[in-house]
Amino acid sequence: MKILYLTPAVYNSAGTERVLSMKVNYFIRSLGYEIVIVTTDQKGRATFYEFDSRTRMYDLELNYQDDFSRNIFVKAFEHFRKNFIYKKKLSSILLRENPDICISLGGKEIEFLYKLPCRCKKMMELHFSRNIYAHALTSRHDNYFWRLIGRIQTWLFVKRTNSLDGLVVLTKKDLKVWRMTNNKVWQIYNPLPYESKNTSSLSSKTMIAVGRLSAQKNFSDLIEVWKYVHQKYPDWKLNIWGDGEDKDLLKDLIKSNKLENVVHLRGLSNQIGNEYLNSSVYLMTSKYEGFPMVLLEAASFGLPLISYDCECGPSDIIQDGYNGFLIPEGNVIKMADAICRIIKDVDLRKQMGRHSKIISSSFSQEKILPMWPRFFQELIGD
Repeated sequence: MKILYLTPAVYNSAGTERVLSMKVNYFIRSLGYEIVIVTTDQKGRATFYEFDSRTRMYDLELNYQDDFSRNIFVKAFEHFRKNFIYKKKLSSILLRENPDICISLGGKEIEFLYKLPCRCKKMMELHFSRNIYAHALTSRHDNYFWRLIGRIQTWLFVKRTNSLDGLVVLTKKDLKVWRMTNNKVWQIYNPLPYESKNTSSLSSKTMIAVGRLSAQKNFSDLIEVWKYVHQKYPDWKLNIWGDGEDKDLLKDLIKSNKLENVVHLRGLSNQIGNEYLNSSVYLMTSKYEGFPMVLLEAASFGLPLISYDCECGPSDIIQDGYNGFLIPEGNVIKMADAICRIIKDVDLRKQMGRHSKIISSSFSQEKILPMWPRFFQELIGD
């Protein structure tokens, strides 16, 4: 079987790239598939994760990301110009490669892939929620105009996606929502990148959060939460790992709340496993997610999980009261109360940590990856 993937780039260290590398290596090494990856913004950079040497890669050098900071008129012109080139080049590659399945990972091709003539099955693998455009726009500009633009973009996105031959989503909530308008939807979880043989002792007076310092991850709420936690437990600390555009804003927020000694922005780490081991609870206050791999990773190290119950993702990993707590989105006080409860009750913390370890094992590569060839056969057989 030959599969052709479409993705903006594979040089990032993000979850989508990591999961793609796991799947590609499994398909080639265990199943003998032929894999082609087409990118638009790679710019000759090395892949962050290891891909089997038999993977063939094309970069179309369109570089959509170069236009992000341009004014709206130049951005619109470049968007249409590059889409025209992309469509032409992709049509040529599909004709030459003749894959059995073409999979979009949510790049610009979603705007026209459904219209391209091709004998292959065309599908999308969705690593974000259905309402991603609305969430992205309103996370910084929450007014009527941007909500309207978000609804229009969501409608277009759903219409185009429903025109494909298949769709794979990551969570049960996503499956339920998409099945309302599309009967060609399957749900397959992302697999755990690794299963830790080590488990945190949960004795450190430290909690951890990991992610891009952006509006989506909403670390400003987490700092607000910690203000209340600090009043009751001043000896506990919070480490936030990651980098991003909100770094200065978060620094100012930490300073204005006089939390400089207990809340730390640690930057990036290539040894994040050690940080999980040195922590006692994982925290997340995201406004929206696809399938939060950081929750899975933390669970594999035996950490209890406390998270906002945002639209998709956390509720597939956290069983409320079993391996952590799901908090109504935006409820800072309830989040702080849950954290204080798990600090005070050591037995509960350890019990939830054991349960997290158990739950994480159900997302192992051995259990998840074999679902893909079964799905491919069903897709081709339709």
